[in-house]
Amino acid sequence: MEALDWGALIIICIAGALSPGPSLLVIISITTRYGRLAGILGATGHGLAIFVYALTTALGVSWLSSSANQLFFYVQISGALLLLWMGLSMLISASKTPPVSENTYTPRKLGFAFTDGFLIGILNPKIAAFFASLFSQFVIPSQTLLTSVIMATTASLIDVAAYCMAALVANTLLVKYLFLNYTRFRDCIFGLLLLILALSVIHNSFGNSF
Repeated sequence: MEALDWGALIIICIAGALSPGPSLLVIISITTRYGRLAGILGATGHGLAIFVYALTTALGVSWLSSSANQLFFYVQISGALLLLWMGLSMLISASKTPPVSENTYTPRKLGFAFTDGFLIGILNPKIAAFFASLFSQFVIPSQTLLTSVIMATTASLIDVAAYCMAALVANTLLVKYLFLNYTRFRDCIFGLLLLILALSVIHNSFGNSF
């Protein structure tokens, strides 16, 4: 790849990482509930999912969103169910959980932060479609494995950096004060947003399949 190609790839990856979506909602929620470290771990988990998708696409498996329609459908539904579960969990939490402090997180919750970040990334078919359309412009038949790994690593590092910045912003005193003192309101808002996203994905998936 030429220098201009790498520049274009980096710019597009930055734009994709900064675009709002369910991943951003989840990372912000993790940060405000369990602290900055949890948010960074969630961002790292999401970056790992990005690496998996990017490397898979760079190696030539870009047929996921075009040829393997049935598989793409199941991935969409799995992602929607994950969003549905997260949204319902937040609404249930809002109905019975008192405000939490920054110091209530545990190693178990930190582990879940990484897992949640990874799952929200790996079960988002839009990410697969994004990299299938993006890398198809840059991948060539004679491309080496090293180049593919570098492309995937670049996309992953950009994603981690973007979501770590989101976690740091969400961990500022003002944001933490608002979220920690309005826990139920926060969980209701994020829960409803995730439910709407989940129902929208399910509706679009079945609408496109039948």
